Amino acid sequence: MRLQTGLLVSMCAVLFSCAEAQQAQPPDKPAQANNAGAATLQPAPKPANLLELNVMDFGAVGDGKTDDTAAFQKALDEAGKPAAGTVKVPNGNFLIKTHLVIPANVTLEGVWRIPTAWTQNKGSTLLAVEGQGKEDGPPFIMLNPNSVVKGLTIFYPDQKAEAIKAYPPCVAGAGGDNCSIVDCLLVNPYYAVDFGTRPSGRHYIRNLYGQPLKRGIFIDKCYDVGRIENVHFWPFWQWDEKSGIQKWIWDNGEAFVFARTDWEYVCNTFVFGYKIGYRFIESKDGACNGNFLGIGSDASGNAVVVDQCWPYGLLITNGEFVAFAGKDPVSIVVGPNNKGTMQLQNCAFWGPSQQIARIEGRGNVTFQNCNFMDYDCAKTGRPALELLGGNLIVSASQFNRIAPQLVCGPEAGSAIMTGNRFSGPQDIRWPSGVDVQVGFNVVNSVARQTARRMKHPQDMDAIVVTTRSKDGFETTGEWTRTTAGEDYIDDSLFALKGDGNCSATFRPELPKAGKYAVYIWFGLDPNNDHAPNGPVTVIHADGESKHTVKLKEDHGMWVKLGEFNFPAGRKGAVVVTNCPEGNVLADAVKFVAVGK
Repeated sequence: MRLQTGLLVSMCAVLFSCAEAQQAQPPDKPAQANNAGAATLQPAPKPANLLELNVMDFGAVGDGKTDDTAAFQKALDEAGKPAAGTVKVPNGNFLIKTHLVIPANVTLEGVWRIPTAWTQNKGSTLLAVEGQGKEDGPPFIMLNPNSVVKGLTIFYPDQKAEAIKAYPPCVAGAGGDNCSIVDCLLVNPYYAVDFGTRPSGRHYIRNLYGQPLKRGIFIDKCYDVGRIENVHFWPFWQWDEKSGIQKWIWDNGEAFVFARTDWEYVCNTFVFGYKIGYRFIESKDGACNGNFLGIGSDASGNAVVVDQCWPYGLLITNGEFVAFAGKDPVSIVVGPNNKGTMQLQNCAFWGPSQQIARIEGRGNVTFQNCNFMDYDCAKTGRPALELLGGNLIVSASQFNRIAPQLVCGPEAGSAIMTGNRFSGPQDIRWPSGVDVQVGFNVVNSVARQTARRMKHPQDMDAIVVTTRSKDGFETTGEWTRTTAGEDYIDDSLFALKGDGNCSATFRPELPKAGKYAVYIWFGLDPNNDHAPNGPVTVIHADGESKHTVKLKEDHGMWVKLGEFNFPAGRKGAVVVTNCPEGNVLADAVKFVAVGK
């Protein structure tokens, strides 16, 4: 005990002596080696050339009415004088009547509040008004090398959904490396990001949201790896079909356009409602090769269009692609000039497209571990894959429709179809002279129609008409095929809310006249936009009966409409029409002879 007490006293004395010695040092004298721990507790001096400014100190108002252009530009120019600087933008709506140039090594930074919800007076919002009617004017924000725009919302208050006008690019690179866009919402730009007109090496785009109207992001002249991640182009502004904006973007919009870029890295991007989701072109500087992980294009005309890519490859993994807009929706289109390689792994294709892929050119395309849910939506027998040129490999993939899996044209190079699962009979066609290897594919042993009936064995004796029936079903107006879940077979049709301008008619082939119980089926309402009381009319021998069905509640089951007298043949019908209260579904109807 004495030894421990003496040791403790000695240690305390040493520590006290060290503390006195440290206090005795002049304040400007560096700490000695034995006091390194104490020295690290002192705050590091702030570099003299690190500048942080606020636009409000340069006269910005942020009331949405006062022109704040000069105040912003003065602050930016001041921040560009040292080696690096940041210009802060607080909450407010800042009217910029012309445009801004961000000097090299400068960041223009807002507060980054609710980036994915467009609400005025929330966050740092810049109002862009210059250049209406022309696409080739000065960009709204020009980034110089190593400059950043961060945490801002940009809104075009004079843009109208019913009469879309051109504007210059919202953000563009002036030419040089390391331009960055981080944590921004571009609400309704005509042209969102131009990193291609001038060189844009090592560009960086992260957490970018918005609804670009004509073009989202254009990349070209990138000679060292560019990176794009977490981009979401969706109707953040408007999607009212009555205004015409849906059709306009489906006719004109391209979300991503890639020309020359050497190993572009694109991760977790999603686009909705564009004519083309991802387009790969060749400029005078070349084409693209890159790594694309977790990308998606929904509600598109063509999800991916490849005019040209580099031989090194477009490597697409974990993609999800939906094509149903326009006259000929095809998920993947490879053009006649392509010479490069495209490889798709673990991708899902769904929605009422005409085809999964139409391939031309002299390049190579590979599908592996892919899920082909929907194709041949017009029921004309079009193949899932059409090879008109180049070479194709498909393996370990699932084909979920009864339609030809592959049709090759006379200009096709070669095709390999191995280890796939077909839902219907194997149907692969090619002319003589084309090298096609087929093997180890599995065909479902039970006929498709039997499989459908096995899903609902209680309907074996019923007369069922679905939206997939070859006879007895017809529509007027615009209907879209969907797979929302709990559909009677695989999918159903929906019509947007309206005034009865869309109708779906089910006409059963009844073997004899008599009384039949009539039922209707419809699936889930995942977006909570279905009509609470969908109008249904039963046409029978005694006239017509009007009914409503609870689309939001009674899904995934047969709902009885009543018992009615019908003549033999196809003289009776069940008609579903749209209404102003919400979207409606058409899925299946069932007729059961009373007494069975």
